[in-house]
Formats: sequence, C-alpha cells, structure tokens
Amino acid sequence: PVTIQAPSARGGGGGAPAAAAGAPAPTVPVEKLGEGAYLILGGYACLAIEFKDHIVVIEGPQSEARAKAVIAEAKRLIPNKPIRYVVNTHTHIDHSSGLRAFVAEGATIITHQSNKSYLEKVLNAPHTLTPDAMSNSKNKPKFETASDFKILTDGNRVVELHHMKDFGHHEGMLMVYLPKEKILLEADAYNPPAQPPTAASTVTSPYNLSLLDNVARLKLDVQRIIPVHYAADNRIVTMAEVRRVSGRN
Repeated sequence: PVTIQAPSARGGGGGAPAAAAGAPAPTVPVEKLGEGAYLILGGYACLAIEFKDHIVVIEGPQSEARAKAVIAEAKRLIPNKPIRYVVNTHTHIDHSSGLRAFVAEGATIITHQSNKSYLEKVLNAPHTLTPDAMSNSKNKPKFETASDFKILTDGNRVVELHHMKDFGHHEGMLMVYLPKEKILLEADAYNPPAQPPTAASTVTSPYNLSLLDNVARLKLDVQRIIPVHYAADNRIVTMAEVRRVSGRN
C-alpha cells in the first residue's frame, strides 16, 4: 500500500506552469504566416490554420498546460470557429502529451496510420491520480489517419500532410506543407542550433539528410521551414540552412 499526494499543479514537459490566482495569462508569441495561418510559439511551435467553418491546429505537444495555451490562442486569432482537427506529427511523448486537451475540445486527431493503435491505447488509459480536461469532459478520442499523403481542404485553403520515408527518428512521422505560403513544418528532422550555422556540421545528421531527401522526392517548393523545436533566436529557417549544415550546398 502507498499513499501518493497528487501535485496541486502540473507544468513540466516544457509546458508553462499554472498561473497564480489572479495573475494575468502569459503572453503567447504569434506570427502571421499568411491569411488565416498563424505560428504560435511560447513553447514547441504549433500552427493554427483557418478553414471555412473550423480551425486546424498542427501539433499538440508537451503538456496539458501548453495545449490549453495553444487552444486559447487559436480561438483568439480565429474567433467563432471550433477546433475540429489537431494534426499529430508523431507519437513521441513531447509531441503528443497535449493531445488529451484537444480531445476535451472535441477535436479529431489526424496522425499517420501506424500511430493510431498506440494513441488509442494511451489516450484511453484512465487518468485518476490527477484528472485532466479529457477525463472531466468524458470525451473519447476520435481519429483520422494519413498514409503517404493526405490533403485537408475546404476548396480554398489547402494543407498537405506527407509521410517521411526512410526516417530513422520515427516510422510514423508526418510533415505538414502549406503550398500557398511555401512553408514546411517538420518535427525532429532539423532542430536548429541556437545560432545560424556558418559551415557544415562536423558530424552530419542522418535526420537532416532525410529531410532534404524527402523534400526533393516530393518536389516541394519550400521557402521556409518551421521546426517544432523552434530556433532559440527566433530566426527564419530556410532550406539553405539545412543544406549548409548537412554539407549539401
């Protein structure tokens, strides 16, 4: 027998700690990437995309606290529309630990087909020590899956989901491409260093090479990369930077 005292507030995992009673909510840095497309920072990078009658959020990472901050900001940026979908790049805990908050919102999780059974298992596991928003909502997780390619569109806005091939970090990794803005969101394929690299790395990352190979294979016109692990100096990351650090100038 053991008695475990539940913590009064849970941050961790990179998420923001709970705010003190009466304290103002922390500011969430936002960048407008294009009409109806927003980059939400203040933690792992997430996107909020406006569709005709709903919102799609890209990535539900880190913690419930981080997910709730992203949800609140998405609703502020795109008012009077529900968050209908959240796209999960892959199942690693720091990229999926906010999904339960999106389930509580009623959002459907979009992920690669190889990830579905795992996410079903962990999201349906009871959270009894510290009940969270999903536990309190009684909502059950809903899924749509992608195989090699999936398009999200309302006839005007287009978001492309691409499965990364030959990628050693995770077999069910999705990249997200915004063709209008020529922006690619990727997770863990290129985690930019704190300062812009001026030369090739002394040890070439196979993940960086896989990113370059997948972009070339798919013939994507990428002008900007949004790494989920965003650059510490908030710089704009380009394909040229990835080629430089990989020695493929």
